[in-house]
Amino acid sequence: MKGKIWLIILLTLALLTLTACKEQPAEIVYQHLETAVELEEPFQKQQEPLQKAELRESEIFDEIIALGLNEMDQIIELVEEAISSIEAREGMVTAEKASIEESFDEFKKIEEEVDSFEDESLEELFQSLKESMQERFDHYSELHDTYMKTIHEDKVLFELLKDEELSIEELQDQIDIINDLYVEVEKKKEAFNESTDTYNQLKKDFYETAELNVQYQ
Repeated sequence: MKGKIWLIILLTLALLTLTACKEQPAEIVYQHLETAVELEEPFQKQQEPLQKAELRESEIFDEIIALGLNEMDQIIELVEEAISSIEAREGMVTAEKASIEESFDEFKKIEEEVDSFEDESLEELFQSLKESMQERFDHYSELHDTYMKTIHEDKVLFELLKDEELSIEELQDQIDIINDLYVEVEKKKEAFNESTDTYNQLKKDFYETAELNVQYQ
């Protein structure tokens, strides 16, 4: 009889140990969210070189406009430099998009914990997090598509500059197309940044409500 009692006690202790060791849903969500952050590092790294390339292309355009038609050899050389820069930007944006998509795929793994929360406030934050990240991803997709259009039109602009018979009207029309697109890019960039801020705040609220010991830098 005593042996059976000891067996029951041991089994109870084993079950308690397993329960203690089992990761809580909030901890699992935390791991996916932070892995998603790491997967976005290539996206972050593209921002500075993208800005530098855009600035250099703007400088090249000004240099070309300052040259006369009798300096076409120099113009063509500058055009080729600009197109090379634009193509490099295209590669950066492709890497940027891949990074965001990988991050989003990792984020979606939190769906596995959708029915795991007993705390109602935590469940509400969990749902808000999902909606916020989806909105952020949608804003990025719109930003990416518009930016890719600007890349195409930038190429068209520099190709036009090689045409010795290019009229002021044709040049201005192309500049207007590009300017309008960049206005749209800025609007979509602002929407993306705002949705990122909202998502980050919700993530912080989720961690605090779940009483996770997270250190913020």
